[in-house]
Amino acid sequence: MKYDGTCNGNPQNLKPNTMQRRNFLKTGASLLGALPFTSLSSFTMASPTNTTIEATHRFRIGQIKCAVLHDNLFTYQAKDFFTNADPTDVEKALKGYRQTTSIASPFVALLLETDSRKILVDTGAGSAAAPNLADGKLLALLKQEGIRPEAITDVVITHFHPDHIGGIFNEKGQLNFPNALFHYHATEWDYWHTSKSDHQPSQFKYFIEKNITKLKDKNVQLIKGDMQEILPGVTSVIADGHTPGQVALQIDSEGQSLLYISDAFLHPLHIENLHWQTSYDLEHEKARQTRIKLLEMAYKESMLVQAFHFDFPGLGHVDKMGDRWIWKSSAANKS
Repeated sequence: MKYDGTCNGNPQNLKPNTMQRRNFLKTGASLLGALPFTSLSSFTMASPTNTTIEATHRFRIGQIKCAVLHDNLFTYQAKDFFTNADPTDVEKALKGYRQTTSIASPFVALLLETDSRKILVDTGAGSAAAPNLADGKLLALLKQEGIRPEAITDVVITHFHPDHIGGIFNEKGQLNFPNALFHYHATEWDYWHTSKSDHQPSQFKYFIEKNITKLKDKNVQLIKGDMQEILPGVTSVIADGHTPGQVALQIDSEGQSLLYISDAFLHPLHIENLHWQTSYDLEHEKARQTRIKLLEMAYKESMLVQAFHFDFPGLGHVDKMGDRWIWKSSAANKS
């Protein structure tokens, strides 16, 4: 893949060694770490959450073995998840999910196994991607599944936020999945490697440079356009708004389908209240249009849905009651 852009805001005189990366991530600027955001102007740091929950959830889509891997857990504040909603309405609605205004939210990765491929979707937060955040557990969970990092054939990155890209490289700058073909959308790459993202904090772009830009010399297959079958049974779906090049994934096998929606929805209340906005979306109207698009897809085809930030394992279905969308949590097809 040819690299035709620059990573603006690159800090000068920083050597790519482990100690400096650690020091950088421990500074106040590293508040960007491990969170689905696009601006620090109204950003509130999420809190690490020490809660023991299921680490791996296994299920099947036809002949495809699937596993949702619980990499990490953070607590966000409702005022950041629902910026334009009445706080009283939000607090009341959260009670329906047995939640307070401090919302525990998982970081996950999705493992897909076919006869010929081992596909990893997103890579979690990686090593110390934010102050006081424990290292991600992705590699340990893969080991528990009997999967060596070298055996991963493909890595699909849905977008370039830290909680999705932190596990690509280790602290020595080496690929965690050295034999994988990496897939991400050309629009996402273009946004972060041209002047289009000049308004983003330089520290954030530095994080992307250390976790994404180095892939320019690696084994990469750019995704272009919408509804593209990037691997057998795996179709990428444009899901912009959260970021310009975010993709969702439709996984199909033997008449069954899974829709991996990444960060198109951060909470089930964004399904039930499409006009409720989050401070973590770059373009609110595009994000709302994407939500409608994905909901219609999932509902029409009765797809199982996986949502990155919903209560682990984030699986469920969407339904309609009149003109209102409803989230129905489910652990269907558990293997």
